[in-house]
Amino acid sequence: MAAQPPTLPSTSDKLAPADFQALWWTWASQPSGSNPVSDTSGRYCMRDQPVQVWLLAGSLGEGPVERQCRVPASKPLLAPVVNLASDVASCESFMKGAQGEVLVDGSTQALTRVSATPFTYEARAGNPFGAQAGRINSVGCGLYAWINPPASGEHELVIRGSANGTQVDVKYKLIVGAD
Repeated sequence: MAAQPPTLPSTSDKLAPADFQALWWTWASQPSGSNPVSDTSGRYCMRDQPVQVWLLAGSLGEGPVERQCRVPASKPLLAPVVNLASDVASCESFMKGAQGEVLVDGSTQALTRVSATPFTYEARAGNPFGAQAGRINSVGCGLYAWINPPASGEHELVIRGSANGTQVDVKYKLIVGAD
């Protein structure tokens, strides 16, 4: 049996929704050919990770996705179940029926519900969301799971969610090791 990770305060206690959404959308707005959200294997999960938290991707809603990802043992994980960067009205509509779950080794993780929140992020040319390259002022919303750093070893992380007709079904094999 793997050793239990130390209990640490969640990064969500330190980062406001505008801050963690800016981190996630900047990371997720990479070019389509190397984008972690459109990635179907996990080969891009390590690319351009921020210092504060290890980001994981949902999907573009195009069916089940399975990925494998190596993650450091010292960082909490942030996984969106469903999320949107748009405007206040779109977020309000999106969040009305937003639901989902995140499981780590079969254990349900608490979700953070984020209502329409203004934030700014950096998009790269060719991102799969159709955003112009450069600094983007947006409004974000969604359901996010903050996960304390898992113990070293292999873990299964499952993300399932739906909102406004979008379905997310992602399974990660996480390989947690030394930083």
